[in-house]
Amino acid sequence: PTTLPPDQVLYPRTTDYHWDRFDQNATDEEVIGNWKAKPDGKGQGPLGFGTAIKFKTGECLYDVDWMKRDEDLGLWYDPCMWNPMNCTEGVSFSVWEKMSFGDDVFEGGKGAKRYLMSTGGDFNSVQGRAWPGFAIYHEGLDIVALVSTGEKVWVLRVSGQLYNNTWTEIGVRFSLPMLTNPDLAFEGVGGLEKMGGLEMFINLEKVGHTIVPDSTARGSTIWTAEQRLTHNGRPRGKPVMMFGCHQNSELQEFGEFVGFAGTDESPALIDEVAIWRRALPNSQLNYFYGGFSPDVENIDEDQFSAMMQGVDVNDPGQAKAAQEVLEAMLLGPPTTVPPFPTRTADPLAKKSTTEWYTQDTTTDAVPTSTTLGKINSRDGKRKSILSRQDIMSGMLRTEAARDGQDPELVQDRFSLAYVAAALISSDPENVEGWETVDDWTTEEGASRTVRELEDYMLAWVGSVNISAERIDDPHWRTTYFDPNEDAMRYATAGNDMVMNVDKIPLRPIRDAGEIRMKYPDYDGWEWADAKMLWNNPRDNFTVPTGMFENIEGCNDNPVTILTAVYNGLTYTAPKRKNPVNIHSRKFRIDTKVISAKVKLNADPMLGENMNVDHCRPDPVYMKDNPIKLTFYHNEVAKTKRTLLWHSDEYWEGLEVRHCVWWNDRFGINGAWDDHGCKIIATDDARTDCECHNFGNYAVLAELLEEPESLRVAQWIMITKWVGIIIGTILLTFFAVLVFVSVIVGEMFHQIRMWCCISYMIANIIMLLTDTSLCYDRHENIALSMALVYFYQAAIVWNTCETHATFKGVTSGLINGRTSIYHPFAWGIPLLTIGFLMIVDGETLGTHPLCFISWERPVIQRWFILTSFSFVLTIIFTVIVIVNIMKVQSHNKDTVMYLKDQVKGMIATSIGMMVLWCYGTIGYFSYMKTNDMDVINMMPMFQILNGWFGVFMFLFLGLWSRRFRLGVNNKAEEERKKRESGKAYETEESPRTAETSPMTSRPTSPKGSIHSGAGDEDEAPTSRPGSGASQAAGSRPASGTSQPASSRPGSGASQPADSRPGSGASQPAGSRPGSGTSQVASSRPASRPPSADAIPEEPEETPVEPVDAE
Repeated sequence: PTTLPPDQVLYPRTTDYHWDRFDQNATDEEVIGNWKAKPDGKGQGPLGFGTAIKFKTGECLYDVDWMKRDEDLGLWYDPCMWNPMNCTEGVSFSVWEKMSFGDDVFEGGKGAKRYLMSTGGDFNSVQGRAWPGFAIYHEGLDIVALVSTGEKVWVLRVSGQLYNNTWTEIGVRFSLPMLTNPDLAFEGVGGLEKMGGLEMFINLEKVGHTIVPDSTARGSTIWTAEQRLTHNGRPRGKPVMMFGCHQNSELQEFGEFVGFAGTDESPALIDEVAIWRRALPNSQLNYFYGGFSPDVENIDEDQFSAMMQGVDVNDPGQAKAAQEVLEAMLLGPPTTVPPFPTRTADPLAKKSTTEWYTQDTTTDAVPTSTTLGKINSRDGKRKSILSRQDIMSGMLRTEAARDGQDPELVQDRFSLAYVAAALISSDPENVEGWETVDDWTTEEGASRTVRELEDYMLAWVGSVNISAERIDDPHWRTTYFDPNEDAMRYATAGNDMVMNVDKIPLRPIRDAGEIRMKYPDYDGWEWADAKMLWNNPRDNFTVPTGMFENIEGCNDNPVTILTAVYNGLTYTAPKRKNPVNIHSRKFRIDTKVISAKVKLNADPMLGENMNVDHCRPDPVYMKDNPIKLTFYHNEVAKTKRTLLWHSDEYWEGLEVRHCVWWNDRFGINGAWDDHGCKIIATDDARTDCECHNFGNYAVLAELLEEPESLRVAQWIMITKWVGIIIGTILLTFFAVLVFVSVIVGEMFHQIRMWCCISYMIANIIMLLTDTSLCYDRHENIALSMALVYFYQAAIVWNTCETHATFKGVTSGLINGRTSIYHPFAWGIPLLTIGFLMIVDGETLGTHPLCFISWERPVIQRWFILTSFSFVLTIIFTVIVIVNIMKVQSHNKDTVMYLKDQVKGMIATSIGMMVLWCYGTIGYFSYMKTNDMDVINMMPMFQILNGWFGVFMFLFLGLWSRRFRLGVNNKAEEERKKRESGKAYETEESPRTAETSPMTSRPTSPKGSIHSGAGDEDEAPTSRPGSGASQAAGSRPASGTSQPASSRPGSGASQPADSRPGSGASQPAGSRPGSGTSQVASSRPASRPPSADAIPEEPEETPVEPVDAE
């Protein structure tokens, strides 16, 4: 059967009748023998059941208003309680006793009866008379259970089950016997139990069983039924329940009570009388215990919590008993005698008189206490540790800690600190349990136990009257209190904790010139074990003594100072911190936790009549006189700045240390906070701190945080890859066209070509960063440096284009300057990489996506350096926009082409700024933002950057009229080639040239598109075909003597800037075919040989032609 949780087997939940404080049920008429609760009428009951009733000579109690109505049968009375013969489902009853037995119990004979409980059931075997009811009583060495219906009587005697001054539970189960099937007796214990009868259990152990009813002295099992006991002696009166004595209806007539349980010499304590209107099955026999667990070594949190519901921790006796059980649960077996000693066989024990059907051993079906195995699930561990914490919170109560108490009366309270320390120790079970609690933000964690423990100790030690003395004993003192010093100095050591709590007057200390008090005292007894077991116990600190000096009415009062060093709290403390200055999500407490707290107490002569609630440490004084602490690190370790170049242990290093204190007011449940603490000095082994708040202190080490995977969703990756592949194809087409095209190959498109090539290479490298290459530190740094090199080169090339456009608009310089920009475009990124290598070399190659470094300052530096290019881009672009309407050229085509290309240049610049400027998408995508309240920009960046190559092709290519012209020209050439079936091997005729004016490539001495010195009426220059002499502006084709700026072609002498064809002399602006002069706008039959891969326009300054020899 399923075992119910401990809180479901408490008496109030399972019983039909329950008396936990039956003294409260008794009226004055129902008190026998002048019993009084005070001064000695109560005692400590079993743990969890509060106080018990103590009876001495002639004392007992009874109750007449306890029977309930039978709602099922619609009766005003309970038939089962009226007479046991009406208990169709049987009946069970239980009582707890703590009896004191004298020597007379061993004397011969049965001795006097000592009743624990009785409803008036009785018998007289000589007369054959019986009174209905049931009872439990002692008679000599026997414990006797009796059930009488008036007509039949069952009596079960068990010998040798006496426990002197020990709480014992006696349970009785009865059901009318089934004697019609005697064969059940041969089925063993189970068969006998099916037959019913009367059974007795001592502490859940079955000790006796009788089935056949008792006989009269004449041997008859038929008794003469007498009237049952009622409250008024009438047949229809209410039944009576008696505790500690007995009476039947005959004795009632004389007003006589007999069988008193206690005497002055041997008092009896009785508690928790319970009745069930059914015979409890074996699976429910633990109901007899009412949630109590005698196995204190194996008690679990639920069982103890259930028991604690009845404990009044303000009562010293109950608190002490609960502490013993709690100590056994947390620390192992108690050092004191447990409430239930191990049962041993009593040599004087004898079998029941009904031996053939009486059993004195328990059956396998009877449940015993449960020992829990190790809890493996996280939910189970969390529930277990939180249950223990709740139990401890219930114990750490301070309501009864009133000022002015006697030192001897309260010192038993102090030992609870030793027990509480077990809950926050570094025991692996504790550490695992508190780690599961960290997952729940609604739970405070181990800090709650620390706070409650320290408040408890401050309250109880502070409640001591340090002016106490014994007039009759001048040498009186206690373990921790010395009346000659007017000081209470308590010290304790627990699992991973050493604590000192001193209640002292501060005025004498300050008058003696002791401005600060130093802690701890490693020579004290409490440090003996810690110095052997702890790692490097050398931490020390000093506490100022003037924190109440400037507060009126507080300076002359005694103060309680608590100091503690927690070795285990390092591992069990909550993992919460103030994220403002402590950025990393990965951190650890790198030292022991030190605590220093103070509480001002009332004057011992005035006690609670003095209000000291306003006496709190002066914050101004504390800022000038902080608590000074020296911590020794748990692990001697250097911070990240001393790591070796490319060390594989990068992610295992320390980033930075902080002096912190536990701020209860931070957030919902508190956190480690560095506000109010500062580092004075630190090295590999120790850190010196100053804190101006009282509380718990430690050194917190931020660890280098290995980032979680920054990989985006698969669909984003696919989108990016598709964009990069398409962009690579388009940018390759763009670069090839610029490289081979005569029309598009001028300066501005050459700059754009290099910008596109740089960005294309960078995007290809980005594809490699999506592979496992980033996992290796050296491969990571190689890819990241190549990545940022080409991205920055593209950005600088974009800046170069804005500068070239700026020069074209303001100075008319539009060609022949491409080579000037190469050193800047390729050199600036190289200088940037060199700078990063020198300044941040130890952290490079640590980004999970192969981007420089995972350290924020390193990435910030790169974006700042890159942003300088954007600043220049913005300046040049603004000037271009302002001056675009007044270009320094009179050539309409020049103005047209400049205006046309500015649109694409601005769009590309804006796109690069959005992706790569400081503080934009790329910045926050690659930045370590785990401590920043920003959204994840990486998915957006991946898509935009992946497709930016396509955008560049659109902005710098298709949006450019010259580029479209070049594309159309190439398409026209390819169409004609397909039509003719061969390449253009013949020269164009003058007629063809005249009909194709848009396919010519004009030049200008000033770098404009048209020839001439600004004269728009002059004919444009043509390309030579053969070696004839050419006019200015043409390019030579042969190796003849040429003037300055001419290109050799086939040797014919040419004027300046002429392009030779095959040596024939041509007029200015004509393109030679095979020596024949051509008109303007003629189309070359084939591209002339040139020294440059990409044809350049003439230089800005025209050179006078020189005659060839």
